[in-house]
Amino acid sequence: MYIQPRQMVACLVASMMLLLFIIRLVQKGRLDIHYCWIWLGIGLGAILTVVKYEWLAAFSVLIGSKTQTTTIFLLGHFVLLLMCLQFALVISRHRREIRRLTQQLAVLTARVSSEPRH
Repeated sequence: MYIQPRQMVACLVASMMLLLFIIRLVQKGRLDIHYCWIWLGIGLGAILTVVKYEWLAAFSVLIGSKTQTTTIFLLGHFVLLLMCLQFALVISRHRREIRRLTQQLAVLTARVSSEPRH
């Protein structure tokens, strides 16, 4: 139950590149800071999984998984569900905001068209 050195290096490099990519997207304004937390968690979780592989092995035993890859697949599925939930929350909030702005625009348009013209 150990990770091969080449696998460790490859996973660490991939995780670091993901973190740097996320940070660059936030710096350039292409990714809002409010929405990057799950991605940062994924990158840090990947690094933690490589550095503390024995934690993954212990968690696999705890949940009754036969292999660590099954546990990683399960965790990946959970992360995807969290991302879907985050997107649903953002879309719901934007929908409410659009409705409010549309109503305000309708009220302002009605006021402007009902004002007498000089």
